[in-house]
Amino acid sequence: MSGFVHEAAVSNSVEWYTPKSVFDALGVGFDLDVCSPGLDKTWVPAERALTIEDDGLTSPWHGFVWCNPPYGKGIDKWISRMAEHDNGIALLPARPDTAWFYDMAETACLVKFVRGRIRFHPGDKHAPNTGSPGAGNVLAAWGAYASTVLSESDIKGRLFMPIRHKEARNGR
Repeated sequence: MSGFVHEAAVSNSVEWYTPKSVFDALGVGFDLDVCSPGLDKTWVPAERALTIEDDGLTSPWHGFVWCNPPYGKGIDKWISRMAEHDNGIALLPARPDTAWFYDMAETACLVKFVRGRIRFHPGDKHAPNTGSPGAGNVLAAWGAYASTVLSESDIKGRLFMPIRHKEARNGR
């Protein structure tokens, strides 16, 4: 897997499908899943999904967005798009040693470091959760609603509000 050379993942894939437990803990639905293998394959409670064929990076986004991008090269593009959209939650690897992580921390309104590692499922939502990305995880929220959802969720971990989040830069 290219992109993260200092620690190998426990799989050959950069695609990690989020387990149902994450969505149960968030307790909300989403308008759009922007990195979906198809709603029939995942537990994402979204009304609509963009697949690889739709190209979620260039297709229009609307409403409250869920983003679990491929873990690897190009993740910075998804973070830029989330910051631009400013209404959603992204599930990301905890990689504070990377440039994209700093970009995320400067644009997100709230970041939650997840306690322990999330066990992802291999593409069939009914298959056991066996995948590990080789690192911990963070959930990042952009926008007021997403920040409230994340801060009030039952996900175990620690919340951090980046010093230079968007509202602070805009003087709100």
